[in-house]
Order: sequence, then structure tokens, then C-alpha cells
Amino acid sequence: MPDNIVNIDFHRHFHIQPGERVLDLGCGSGRHTIEAARYPGRIVGVDIAADDLRAAKFMYDDMKAKGLAGRADFIIGDATNLPFRDGVFDKALCTETFEHIPDDRRGIDEFLRVAKHGARTVVSVPAFWPERAYWSLSWDYWHSPGGHVRWYRPGEMRRILEQHGMTVEFERRRHASQSLYWFLRCIHGLPRENFPPVRLTWKLINVHHNRRWKPLEFVESVANLIIGKDLIHYGHKRGDSSPATQDARAMASAREG
Repeated sequence: MPDNIVNIDFHRHFHIQPGERVLDLGCGSGRHTIEAARYPGRIVGVDIAADDLRAAKFMYDDMKAKGLAGRADFIIGDATNLPFRDGVFDKALCTETFEHIPDDRRGIDEFLRVAKHGARTVVSVPAFWPERAYWSLSWDYWHSPGGHVRWYRPGEMRRILEQHGMTVEFERRRHASQSLYWFLRCIHGLPRENFPPVRLTWKLINVHHNRRWKPLEFVESVANLIIGKDLIHYGHKRGDSSPATQDARAMASAREG
């Protein structure tokens, strides 16, 4: 899939304030870490795959030379045993990761442990119905090394997050176009990513996400309600201050400075 596709709305729902420390757990090739580094914070991307981290560092260095407001570091690490002390991050995000981890509950505990009380947090996982369809259509989809080991039923991830200490404020579904792409991959055979209809769909999605045509943005926003591939949970770690209060304090500090 195109590298420039991100799940998190940094502008409206996950705005990074100057100097904030932000965790990107399961950063992979760094698409969200690099997007976060457009803001003036300190971003730490963590992943267990060394090859992905090397690719992330390469892309970050290239983007940094072109001008990024923030700083990003990449660390190899296990999501179920993070090498950080409690409450070190002002914000934390985790996209499309917990469905890969055998002990996802332990990963969620670690994700929230290292975030401050009241810290803005966001977790993205595959939406149930598209994911269920792929598992039904393709044996390769759910037997590929490093692939998904589970799906989450409607409302399940929200309940798990709430049980483990995150208050989920609202949810969004995104990237219906990716649902179409993966549907075609599963129909024609997962290894056949260069099969003409699959390849053409990939190119069209890439063009769309680079140019952001308004009519297609509207069509996808409607389709997201039905077949959005990614389910994003926005909220905060339960504690003594809300994200809104934190953001207000940060903005006041910035004005005073």
C-alpha cells in the first residue's frame, strides 16, 4: 500500500504540542512517526522488526532534510515489554499492531503504562467485517508470517481498552479504498499483487491519496461508514487531567513563552 496513508487525524484529533514526547508503538516503516514529526515534538517509534526500522530511519532522514518540525528516534523493542519508565509519554498512538501480537492484552497494558495520566491516546485496528471477509476468502491472508493472529468483533477493542485504563471518547472508520484493494488481493491470490486489476487499484489509491480530490474524498467518507478498513479509537489514559485540559495548558504556556 502507499506509504503516505495514515490512519490518525493529527490536525484535529491528535495535535502534538511543542516539546511533547509521543510514542508510536508498532511503527513499522514509520509512516505515522514521520507524519507526527511534522509537528514540533519528540517522537519515538518502536517496532520489533529491524528491517522496518531501517526503512523508517531512511525515510525520516530524507524527510528531515526537506524540513520537519519535530525529532524522531527509532528503537527496536517488544510491545509486551517496553523499555520505558511509567508515564514518560505525553501522547501515545498504536496503529494496526495489536492484531499481530499473541498477548495483545499485555501489549495494551504496556502501551498505557508508559503514557502519562490523562495523556491523549489513539489505537487503530482492522474493522471487523472487512477483516472477516478477508479471512474467509484467503487462507494466505491469515497464515502469512507476521500477519494477523486475530480479529476484533464490533465493540470488542473498545471494551478491552476501557477495561485496561483508556477512556475511548469516539471512534472513526477510514480507508474504504483499502478494503477494496485487499478484497481484490484475496480474490486473485494474496501473492499476486502485480495482477493487473490489483496493480491498477493500488495505483489509483496512491494517486488519490497524493492529490486528495474532493469528490473522491466525499465518496470514500460515505463508504467508510460501511466498509472502512481501519477502526480508530480516540481517547485518553484515565487519570487526573483530561486531554482538553492538557492542550489548554500547553497552548497557554506557548502564548506566555
